Amino acid sequence: MMKKIGIAIAAFALILSSASAYNPPELSENLWNLSSTRNLTGMNSVAGVGSLGCAPDSIVLNPALTAQAQRVSLNLGYTALVTYDPSDDYGNAIQAGILIPFKMFNFSGLTNFVSQPWLKNSWNMKAGLSKEITPKLSVGANADLGFAWGAGADWAVGAGLGFVYDFGKLGFMPDFSVGASILNLGKYYKNDVPGAKWSESATNWPSLATLKAGVNAVFYKNDTIEISSALDLSAPSFQNLIVDFTPKFAVKEMLYFTVPLSVNCYEMAEAHNKGFSAGIGAFFKFNFNVKNNQYLERNGWSESEMIASAAYKNLDASVHAVTANLDVNLGMKDKTPPVIKVWPDDEEDDDEE
Repeated sequence: MMKKIGIAIAAFALILSSASAYNPPELSENLWNLSSTRNLTGMNSVAGVGSLGCAPDSIVLNPALTAQAQRVSLNLGYTALVTYDPSDDYGNAIQAGILIPFKMFNFSGLTNFVSQPWLKNSWNMKAGLSKEITPKLSVGANADLGFAWGAGADWAVGAGLGFVYDFGKLGFMPDFSVGASILNLGKYYKNDVPGAKWSESATNWPSLATLKAGVNAVFYKNDTIEISSALDLSAPSFQNLIVDFTPKFAVKEMLYFTVPLSVNCYEMAEAHNKGFSAGIGAFFKFNFNVKNNQYLERNGWSESEMIASAAYKNLDASVHAVTANLDVNLGMKDKTPPVIKVWPDDEEDDDEE
């Protein structure tokens, strides 16, 4: 069975590689990451979300990442895209998302608007379902829909699949997980933008059949600090390799920092001043109370959790992203499991007597 699957994947890769040469528009592989501090700076990995927890935009890397969510989550984000090229204007990216846990599965919905001088303007939507199969294995699937304009109208539609397997404690590591996803299975945007920085021979974007695989490991953890890292590999159309390595640090489960490093092998081979990017992300988690609101009280959301985050990342030699996100997790996590009494307490027995 495994041999047949391997042959099928190899044949699929051969078909893609022979269909067209890989030449995506500049920054097009980052279309969904641009408006998210978590995805842009590596807090979300294909293999896990770390102790910060998942958010609606976690489905961008792997639709299985939201399977363990227990609370309704809201997300709002904005990115300013700054370039030193005087011939270009500023770019912008905005996103909004929601994550809703149900008994049978978890639902995530995300939308973003991206306006860039070097790509079309686009409005993109993504919706996904995820489920815990076992306490260690989670799976998920998502669907994409998008519209673009600016050099002729265009549209995109597709789907993606993914899984995450959490080993828990492994060797000296308190937590270790692996994950994989295959995204962009469908029809995506064309390359007809007059005056863009890339040639007319560019392929559609984001790249068809982008395979992702990764590991997320916690190396040290106590009541005060946590040190972890993630390593993700992406193979757009099976014709490029993008390596994302992200050290992560947490203090008191309140302050989180990431230092993302990315290498795009295709871009690095094409030009020495492209292909490598780095940045920094900071996340601050805190609780807040809302009083005298009957709707929130009725749903158990009077006390909730908020995550404010900001990030910077240079995307290539001339384009820089400055991002801010706000996440709201409605309600608080249950820290103690429910207590089920099989036999009544002695005091209760005395009272009955």
